[in-house]
Amino acid sequence: MKNPHYEDSSSDDESGHSATASHPPSPGGTNKVAQGFAKVVAGGRIVRLRNDKPFLERMVTGGQPSEPEVPTSCTHAQAVLESITSNLEAGIDMVDHQEVCLAKMGGRLSEIALALNQVRAPQSDEKTRVDSQIQFEESREEIRKLSQSTFDNTALFSKGPAKPITIAVPTHGEWEGISVDRANIEQPGLTTIDQGKVFGQGSGYTLDSGSIKRAFSEWRNLCINNRMQWGLLMDRLHGANRSLQDVMMGKHWDIPESPRNPALGPLRRPHRNN
Repeated sequence: MKNPHYEDSSSDDESGHSATASHPPSPGGTNKVAQGFAKVVAGGRIVRLRNDKPFLERMVTGGQPSEPEVPTSCTHAQAVLESITSNLEAGIDMVDHQEVCLAKMGGRLSEIALALNQVRAPQSDEKTRVDSQIQFEESREEIRKLSQSTFDNTALFSKGPAKPITIAVPTHGEWEGISVDRANIEQPGLTTIDQGKVFGQGSGYTLDSGSIKRAFSEWRNLCINNRMQWGLLMDRLHGANRSLQDVMMGKHWDIPESPRNPALGPLRRPHRNN
């Protein structure tokens, strides 16, 4: 990760629009460059990176002072741990919002599957097929709206690879970067649904059961990844809470040293290297 500094921002790109979730997919899905600006969770908020703050302030505490007169004091350690737990809770909230949107998308996909079944039923007539196409368009529009959902001014979904949101956590005396991914909905099946139809002479692909099944499979994988991220963040939150309780009971806790090797990046990311 480059430029490990933050800047608060209400949008993900310089035009004022989300750099993810609102742009159409590139032709052929060939654009593999991560979209958006690198962001971190600091001070309990999702903020953009900048180059004018010390490590703890830009990656953990946000706008709160990070260099007290006695940086090794228990009070300082407690403040850092409180910021870490706040950041992890914000990450969990983001994943929770993403899960709710994914669940709603799944419901709309079920409606689309029903519309296709109604069109293909032997007893269906012209009116039934037209009504099914209208139902399909309404469900597709809801999926499009959900794909533009945000949390703390940050897009929950992307169309194509997008830079993750990073949360700095201490592990075995070192800082690690836990990445929270924006769900990439630029998948072949989901894209076919977005550009498809179930009936009529209008533009778009005429959907079949195979395309619906593929979209469901891609949606299910997004849900699984969401749950895995939630579990990882929750596990780290339990650990941070235990350390915070120990410090509040008078036990000593050392704040890890700030990373100093630019060649290795500011944070280790073991869960991305495995």
